Amino acid sequence: MGHSAPQQSVFDATAPGITLRRFLRQLPPEISLAHDAGDRPLRWVEASDMDDPTDYLLDEEMILTSGFPLLGHDQNPEQVRQFIARLAQAKVSALGFGLEPYFTAIPPTVLDACREHDLPLLEIPPSVPFAAIGIAFAQLIEADNAAQLRGSAEANRALLRCLAHPDPEAQLAAVLSQRLKASVRLLGSEGKVRHETSAAETADLGDQLKSELFEQAASGANNQQFAMHRSDSQVDLAFPIRATLASSGRAPLLGVLCISFARTPSAFDHNLITTALGLLDVLARERAASSPASTQLATALLLRSRATLDAPDLALLAASLGGGSTQPIRVAVISPLDAPAEQPLALHLTHLQALLDTHLAMQQDDHFIALTRTKPTQAIFDRLKTAGYVAAFSTPEPADIQLGEKLGDLQAQATGLLPRIREKRQSLDARSIPRSFLSLLPPQAGKQLAEEALAPILELPDARRDLYLEVLQGWLEANGSWDQTSKNIDLHRNSVRRHIATIGEVLDKDLNRADVRQELYLALNFLARS
Repeated sequence: MGHSAPQQSVFDATAPGITLRRFLRQLPPEISLAHDAGDRPLRWVEASDMDDPTDYLLDEEMILTSGFPLLGHDQNPEQVRQFIARLAQAKVSALGFGLEPYFTAIPPTVLDACREHDLPLLEIPPSVPFAAIGIAFAQLIEADNAAQLRGSAEANRALLRCLAHPDPEAQLAAVLSQRLKASVRLLGSEGKVRHETSAAETADLGDQLKSELFEQAASGANNQQFAMHRSDSQVDLAFPIRATLASSGRAPLLGVLCISFARTPSAFDHNLITTALGLLDVLARERAASSPASTQLATALLLRSRATLDAPDLALLAASLGGGSTQPIRVAVISPLDAPAEQPLALHLTHLQALLDTHLAMQQDDHFIALTRTKPTQAIFDRLKTAGYVAAFSTPEPADIQLGEKLGDLQAQATGLLPRIREKRQSLDARSIPRSFLSLLPPQAGKQLAEEALAPILELPDARRDLYLEVLQGWLEANGSWDQTSKNIDLHRNSVRRHIATIGEVLDKDLNRADVRQELYLALNFLARS
């Protein structure tokens, strides 16, 4: 189902549950176990009378031999030991030794070698042909495959029924865990666990490993469609969940499905995971197809109401935002890196709702506004940029009854950074920027305004220009004090007075007005920063 489908090569394609002991129960009772070395997984049954068949074997096969490779050597313990050792190294699950036409009993050297190398040994009488053993194994595989198909169909129906549940994603995680007998974690776009169902057989993932799996799945490192971590006792897989919608860019990350097995996952597990990822895609499509009008209206009313929020309002707000209920709330102002008209409005809002883990988002003019608990980290900035956005985040506020009165101010705070994020094409956190009027204007725009305001001075010859800029800067920093200016720039106070008067005439501005002095001070600061 789409690009989220896991690659088959990670999964064990063998029929699950077929072991040596289980297969022996299907064989005629005339076959006896000459050496029991414990139960083993059984992949296939193969007849071979080659001196060394190991180059042609898969792991966990049963080899049937008439003893021909040992004919004439059965009394040589070293040669027999080498033959059995090669089979053991090739991870053969068992050796079936046929009686007649070459032997009437298993040679003692063969039995001793099997004991030494811990290889199960079966004695097959002449009444049981090798073909009958192969047919019995094929019938067992066929019965298992039929059972798997029935189980897979029922499991898929169980997953499909999750779509009708009030919380389909949580129900899907629980059912998937039950069917896979594995731990299932559904992580949000920030990497935080949204739904989790643990299996007793698996160990809990540490925070570091969970973070690594999430980042690998989210970034698609090494062109993998999933991330994997394997240890001696556990296999952990992480699959990115993206809304597979028509878009000119890469679909944003909606979350990550993380599954932990206490065994090697099978082809049955592969099919079930593929179905689950497809259903998660379906849920994403449904969210994208729904009308954005209600969420935009709710967001607009919250930002403009300036009213306190009572307990029911706060409960509804909490249900509309991801993250923990104790986390503070921010207003994010988001600007597309490309023209918004290139994608439908519903697609933009769906992307931002997924990226910022919120239902409360709206369009305003040529940008978007969202209420979110998402922390403005570099990882979030990178994901926004990958999806085609930059954002400005306000300072955080607790989700209490006074929040409604503050949301408008938070919006104004983030909106003030909008020109700056567009110019730098970088997301910003209001907490990392000094709170000043100077900080609200982006550097390039500020420089242009400064050059316009100071143009009559900047057009003067270099020496005169530099002198006037130094005098004006010193006088403004000294709050108009002639003596302090004279001391700061090492120029006689009368010269300072004369130059300030001339500067006022050149700029055609009344330097006695506070607003004029403030504008010139800001202009000089932007000029110095360029």
